[in-house]
Amino acid sequence: MDLENAYMGRILLVDLNEGTCEEEELTEEMVTEHIGGAAINLALYKQHADRNPIIFGTGLLTGTFVPSSCAGVMTGKSPLTGRVCHVPLSWQTAVELKYSGYDFVVLLGESEKPVRLWLHDELAEVADAEDVWGKDVWETTDKLRFEHGDDYVQLIGIGPAAEKGCKISQVSESAWGSRDVFGMGLAMGERKLKAIAMRGLGSLEVTDELFEDCLEVQRELRKGAIFEKQGLVALLESLGVDASDLSPIQQKVHRHSASFNCAYAANTFLMIDEPADLLEESKKDEPGILLTDPAGVISLLFLKEGLPVVLREINRLGLDPVACGALLEKEGVTGAEDAVKRVQSLADQGVDLGEAGVENVQGAAPWPLSDALEARLIQAVSVFSHAVPLSPLGGGWEDASVGDDPAERAQWWLDRMAVSSILGICPIAALLQPTFTIEKMAELGAKTVDWEDLTAEALLEQARKLVRETHAQEGATDTVPSSWASADLDGALEKLKQSWDG
Repeated sequence: MDLENAYMGRILLVDLNEGTCEEEELTEEMVTEHIGGAAINLALYKQHADRNPIIFGTGLLTGTFVPSSCAGVMTGKSPLTGRVCHVPLSWQTAVELKYSGYDFVVLLGESEKPVRLWLHDELAEVADAEDVWGKDVWETTDKLRFEHGDDYVQLIGIGPAAEKGCKISQVSESAWGSRDVFGMGLAMGERKLKAIAMRGLGSLEVTDELFEDCLEVQRELRKGAIFEKQGLVALLESLGVDASDLSPIQQKVHRHSASFNCAYAANTFLMIDEPADLLEESKKDEPGILLTDPAGVISLLFLKEGLPVVLREINRLGLDPVACGALLEKEGVTGAEDAVKRVQSLADQGVDLGEAGVENVQGAAPWPLSDALEARLIQAVSVFSHAVPLSPLGGGWEDASVGDDPAERAQWWLDRMAVSSILGICPIAALLQPTFTIEKMAELGAKTVDWEDLTAEALLEQARKLVRETHAQEGATDTVPSSWASADLDGALEKLKQSWDG
């Protein structure tokens, strides 16, 4: 196995109580047993479970030339659900983590004072964060990039909401939010960890044969009908969101951006304080917002023209937009000015969705678009973030060769999320194009590290083991909204669990 083609070979153990960093080797035996990503995260979680760890990990293919290899994963016990969860990291975050020299970072304990972690060029340092504690996400991002003298520094951080113990706070990826619906921002805030800043010039080898194979896969991916468009709005349309609801967003679209090595530009930048067709650089500090989270946008569509302004404030404060949308709609807050004020109060005071009478799944705001049985099943399992769309993108279930059985549909989604979290493939890309099969992902993974035993069967077995063992970790009693309770849900959930056991 040519492990150096995929990993840097380092696991970083950070003791927040002591303020120290130690390194361990990422061994070939560990990769052989778990492959990578969330599966290794879970193994590290179980190894250090007595200290309630948070693990940031990269996949086997993160940062390689394999298409859509932008992803990593954050694993830990959700303060909301009480369960171990896996939150996807995308954009440039996970790639920068690996290139900084560390494949996995294990956070242990709690700091008595605010701290931050600086990773660069195979060096790690726990530093004081008093100067950024209390600052919002944007201020923190700007200050740390200025301090380190590099605008390409990537951050995993929190805003004021998490510092103050807000349950609906989330982890932010640099200046923007994330797909954290599990309150993992609060988990970082409880540890007094303001941010992990990362920058590295590391690189991975790629063979000529793999290079050509990856180019061919990229070409095949771009043949899908949805690739005739770009951006988050097209993804929402493919999910069935009405075009009239998206019109206020469409009018403000400035540009689309792709995450690292992704064929589809799934992120859309909206201009708020400037004309959408502005070509020169804006003189305003932050004239718009980058949309990266389909669920967050869907949750706030009822705000109409006010959505961008409110979402910008949500991102700045480090709140979960899905939860904010559910709460604002429940309270009947529809005006942009009132919604911004309410969001600011949430960051100061926090909220429990259950106590507020907002429908929730074990304390987390549900997927906002559909309550189909397969969507309920996925959320009841509560392993992967349901901020990621819960169905195929760019086509229907028939395009993915999946039938009408809700348990079969839920299993298809869980398989895709587990495999992408192990390999480091963008979860949006894993849902976007049926031709990007698990078989093709396994084939590219095997070629990357010269590992003939990495077959589709072995990858799928590891994926289902990951779901089974994550769900089996000690946690809160399963609770779903009372409106979901039915014999159909119970029966389908039992069928789903049986499939994990083969």
